Amino acid sequence: MASARQDFERYVQWLYQPDKQVSEDVRRLAALALGNFDQLAGTSRQRNQRSTYLVGLLRRDLATTVAAAPAVAAEANAATWPWAKLRHLTIGPFRGFRVAEPFDLSKQVILFYGPNGSGKTSLCEGLEYALLGDVEEAGNKRISARTYLANVHDGRFEPPVLKATDQQGREVDVVASLDTYRFCFIEKNRIDSFSRIAARPNAQRAELIATLFGMDQFNEFVSHFNESIDGQLVLGSERQDALAARRDALTTDRAIVEGEAASQQGLSDEEGALARDYAAETTYEALKNLTGTAEAPGRLQELDGILEAVPPNLLGVTRRGVLGALEKAQQCGAELDAVIGALRAKSDQVSFKALYDSVLALQNVVGDRCPACDTPLNGQSHVATDPYQKAAEGLSRLEELAALQDQQQTAETALGQVSRELRQVFAQIAAYLTGQAEEVTATGRWVTQLPGDPAGRWWSAIYPQVASAEAEVPSLDDILAVIDRMEAQDDASRQAHQDRQPHVAERRRLSEFQLRVQAQDLRRQQLNDTIEASKNRIKAFDETNAELIAQAEQEKLDIARDTRYKAAYDRFLEELRAYRDQLPEQLMAGLNDAAKDLYNAFNRNDRNEDKLSALHLPLTGDGKIEISFRGNPEARVDALHVLSEGHVRCLGLAILMAKAKSIGCPVIIFDDAINAIDHEHRGGIREAIFESDDFSQTQLIVTCHSNEFIKDIQQHLPVQRRGSCQVYLFRHHDGNYQPRVTGNVPIANYIAKARAARDVLNDRDALAASRQALEMLSEKTWRWLGSHDQGLLNLLLAGVGAEPSLRNLCEALVKKLRDAQTFNHVNKDPLLTAYGRILGIPVTNLVWANLNKGTHEEAERDDFDSELVETVVQTLEELDQLDLRPGR
Repeated sequence: MASARQDFERYVQWLYQPDKQVSEDVRRLAALALGNFDQLAGTSRQRNQRSTYLVGLLRRDLATTVAAAPAVAAEANAATWPWAKLRHLTIGPFRGFRVAEPFDLSKQVILFYGPNGSGKTSLCEGLEYALLGDVEEAGNKRISARTYLANVHDGRFEPPVLKATDQQGREVDVVASLDTYRFCFIEKNRIDSFSRIAARPNAQRAELIATLFGMDQFNEFVSHFNESIDGQLVLGSERQDALAARRDALTTDRAIVEGEAASQQGLSDEEGALARDYAAETTYEALKNLTGTAEAPGRLQELDGILEAVPPNLLGVTRRGVLGALEKAQQCGAELDAVIGALRAKSDQVSFKALYDSVLALQNVVGDRCPACDTPLNGQSHVATDPYQKAAEGLSRLEELAALQDQQQTAETALGQVSRELRQVFAQIAAYLTGQAEEVTATGRWVTQLPGDPAGRWWSAIYPQVASAEAEVPSLDDILAVIDRMEAQDDASRQAHQDRQPHVAERRRLSEFQLRVQAQDLRRQQLNDTIEASKNRIKAFDETNAELIAQAEQEKLDIARDTRYKAAYDRFLEELRAYRDQLPEQLMAGLNDAAKDLYNAFNRNDRNEDKLSALHLPLTGDGKIEISFRGNPEARVDALHVLSEGHVRCLGLAILMAKAKSIGCPVIIFDDAINAIDHEHRGGIREAIFESDDFSQTQLIVTCHSNEFIKDIQQHLPVQRRGSCQVYLFRHHDGNYQPRVTGNVPIANYIAKARAARDVLNDRDALAASRQALEMLSEKTWRWLGSHDQGLLNLLLAGVGAEPSLRNLCEALVKKLRDAQTFNHVNKDPLLTAYGRILGIPVTNLVWANLNKGTHEEAERDDFDSELVETVVQTLEELDQLDLRPGR
């Protein structure tokens, strides 16, 4: 029910403790967060929502935030409680109450019961608001308090008015205080949540204690702080680094400008060395003049022009060669003429040679007869001379003729070869004359008109030197004059080729030095450009970088500011988590034994070895609740691991009750908490809370929809506390949307009902209530005897499954008390006396008939013996006075 805001306020107060050595920035940050708590709590760690919002607050308001602790609330301990008991509550319009409804809270035990939806929760929320100043459920549902608390039909709410009585009996107003009254409330939702968390894995149980004590909102609030706010702060010096880098570049520029003379001299030295590499006495300018440019040509361009003029190709035609060729042609012609002449002298032999060759050629075809007349070579009629033999012999005699014929063929071949070679020479001469545009001259026309493969001895027209009969045929001298010119051109070409090589070498060397000169000039140009750019950057640096300079200065201020914010946030978060982590120790300190005893009391029906011998509550957020059982007290186990859900719920209730008792809460308000506990344990809880002395001085306010539990509380309240019990009945509205509240509900205690009936002489109702009272007291007596190891009774039953009669139970109890000779207790004699008085009434008496089976509507029945009825009621009242609580 406590809000995260109030828990956070306690944390801020904690920061101001004398032993907390934290900076003022941390305290101002905490105060700033508290002042903007609602907006801050609306953010989460997702996408750095909370850190972004918090950094905005820091930059806007931290400098003007005053570091002052919130007002300190009263400590919750018995010595400082501002009142002793609640007195009166007026509630409405508020939640389910449409109009103001008064409640008398002056009794020690106040019980509210009624069906679900009849207004009990609204009543508890009214008490919560009046005592704590807030309603936790509104925060859980993310609904504003004004909207949540307003009556939906009236559209508004009025703060409940709660009065109390102080230690001197004076009426005082109750001032809401979370720190003072937060442990006065025990509600069903907390116990339900505690049991659900117990079923989770260990790693998810960190919020266990926070949930049990109603601090889960604060726990969730703390968990949504981001690990750091660095991402939203200016902590890096990007602008300053960029400016420093640019200033470093400016330093380089200054060094370049300052070293200008040295750099220029270095280049001049390199240029001089380059010129001397070309020639010892050459200067760089002279070398540049040699390489020249397109605008100012030098030796290199001159060499290019020389080498671009390609000399004519060598023709290879010489006077000597042509005359030699002509002479050779003439000789071949003469040799051929000689052979031909010799062959003419032997012309008669040529026919015979041809004949003989033909005959021998036919020998393989017709070798057995004469090829001319077909006369057989052999036989009776045969040729006189073998023609084939004659032909062979004839050819042997004509070998000289064959040799001449071979010579003729050879001479013709040699003459043809010489003719072709000579023709090629004249083709070159023709090409030369054509190139000289002299193809129209007599020599040119004759030479150019020669056939490609001229027949016969075509050169005989010019060689040997003869007077040409044809005017179109040039003389040999004319042709030789052309050949002389060609030979002179070849001489010139050879000389030109010889002269070209030095020019090529010179141009190659100058070209290499031209590239080196260009590279050197480029270096000087780059140096000049670099120096000029450096001078310009130095001159314009502040103007060019004015924005960056301003940004760097602002960045320096931002870093100084945000570094403080980072340090403050990191320490703030460290302290906040430390505070949260120590809450279990604060909340649980000293509760081990008290919670253990209450747990055992709640589980009175468990076997003794299954009850707890020790309980160890965690002192850190991630600690475990460990227990030891009486059956094995040396073994400590995880309680949430071994206990059933019902036992876990009992454990949660025991811890809350132990906490309330430890700080002396004057009131404990159970908001439907009993309904979170199973029926098996409700008797033990009722006995531990309402019948024991532990909470006899504590005002108890209970809301519950179980009429039976409310009835059981009234039945078992000790007689001395029974008069200080008030019961309220809640019922649904009857159309006006206002709960129907009945505050004068008669007491449901059987003995009180019996006395009330006896006082109006209604013996029938007195006996009916007496029967119920005797059953209840006999059960209590039996359980009391059992707590002293005297609970074994011998009972008579009418049959299988039958219940023992009430008189049989009473007789068995009396027998047990009389037979237990060694059992001595202050209650023993009063019990024997009381039961003896009741059992002294004859069993046949109408009184016992009604005590055994109850009263029923019967017509025409005798009256009861009033004295006996009075005896029964008085005896029950005496029994009721005895302390029959187990173990007493």
